[in-house]
Amino acid sequence: MGRNILFITTDQQRYDALGCNGGKIARTPVADKLAAAGINFHRAHNQNTVCMPARSTMITGQYVRTHGVFANGVPLPADAPSVAAYLHEKAGYRTALLGKAHFEPAMDFKGRWFENRMAREHSTGPFRGFERMELAMHVPLGGWHYSPARSAALHRF
Repeated sequence: MGRNILFITTDQQRYDALGCNGGKIARTPVADKLAAAGINFHRAHNQNTVCMPARSTMITGQYVRTHGVFANGVPLPADAPSVAAYLHEKAGYRTALLGKAHFEPAMDFKGRWFENRMAREHSTGPFRGFERMELAMHVPLGGWHYSPARSAALHRF
């Protein structure tokens, strides 16, 4: 196994929003320090401005036309390649995903997609090459991705 790899993604953030990339409005000392100690890609280009296609490109290393996720709501095929699986199986890395996966449709109240069933099945993986997944979505309310007890969460607020 080689170096440690920490791959951080954010939604709806311009390149120059971080201080390490020239941003002047917000202070981003933690991200700036990580960028200084690691690799900060200055010429990376997003393959799609929409969440699911962009995330699918990052995990597969494929263009949208190859993996087929052209819009939100179109699931990444179960047999799609995974950088996480490659790192785990071929290079011996320990792999985890913390936060929002969103490789499958979010509006799935029947739990058709595994990402949406994980919490209620008390599962943390493995899935898509990640040994462990601790998933979260935009809001803590039930009815969205990863809600372990949809109705109970609604009653807390």
